[in-house]
Amino acid sequence: MKFGIQLPHDPYDLIVRATLFAEKNGFDSVFTPDHLVGIGFKNWSSYEAFTLLGYLAGITTRVKLGTCVSDILRRHPAVVAQFAVTLHDFSNGRAILGVGAGEGMNLLPYGIDAKNLVSKLEEGLEIIRLLFEREEVTYEGKYFRLKNAFVMPRKKVPLWVGANSPRTIELTAKFGDGWVPSAGNGPEVYKNNLKQIRKKAKEYGRDDKIEAAVFGYVVVEREYEEALRKIEMPAKLLAVMSPARKYFLKKAGIDEPDLPDLLKFTFNRETISKAIEIGKKIPFEVVKDRFIFGTPDDVIEKLEAFLKAGAEHFVLTPLVRHSDYIPTVRTLSEKVIPYFRN
Repeated sequence: MKFGIQLPHDPYDLIVRATLFAEKNGFDSVFTPDHLVGIGFKNWSSYEAFTLLGYLAGITTRVKLGTCVSDILRRHPAVVAQFAVTLHDFSNGRAILGVGAGEGMNLLPYGIDAKNLVSKLEEGLEIIRLLFEREEVTYEGKYFRLKNAFVMPRKKVPLWVGANSPRTIELTAKFGDGWVPSAGNGPEVYKNNLKQIRKKAKEYGRDDKIEAAVFGYVVVEREYEEALRKIEMPAKLLAVMSPARKYFLKKAGIDEPDLPDLLKFTFNRETISKAIEIGKKIPFEVVKDRFIFGTPDDVIEKLEAFLKAGAEHFVLTPLVRHSDYIPTVRTLSEKVIPYFRN
């Protein structure tokens, strides 16, 4: 069982401290979000992921380094592939390229078309895979075209797909070396989707040993009540913005608001205020099973359910204030990870 952390969007000094802590304290991987816009109760930007990972490669020697996850719309797929092979070389083979369909918050404010995201993802994944494996690529797609294109040096960088929907799960089976869905769908859905990925991979004539990761928001405290206090409102806000919002609101008996989901959500004072207002109305019982929180024993129990469902690599992101980030990863390293390693 492998354990990784996803870094916060900012600030710089916390990102560096968290990375070095992970390097020295038993974590296997460090991932960066790849956003123009941060997620939360206020507007803020996010450091550019590719530049950041290049820096982190220079201050670490052991942990794997990757994006969780990048899109192929703000940068051409060939540029994404070039980044991956560059990071792989400069980190001595420690790169992981995580790719997903993209989110409206990082596209719409900047004039980037957010339509047909999964179809564009499919072409992007195919192009990246071809550039990793072939000396020269000519490709004629609906959204991307290449003629006698190449990326050097050619490297087979592990390509992970952030996939939760039936169609993106199919793309994982077709192109992915790894799968990193949200823990929010629960271990039973995870188990069924992983089974489908392995079956489909064989049908495509591929090795079905696709690394099964899972991304989850985590809060771990000595007392359950303290963890509950810290996660309750952030969890509700994420539920309101998520593509699964209709499920949460229906379960809570709340009418569908005039607010776009995460794929089309753009951050400004009005939308954040509205999301918070709606989130306050959702009983926490409706969303609590979608998050990993509680005492160390509670967190172990939730992670163990995913382990039994087939998970091999946890990517955990503390859903806490900056001041609580390092204490959270310290608790994970001291109270949670040893259980699985022993």
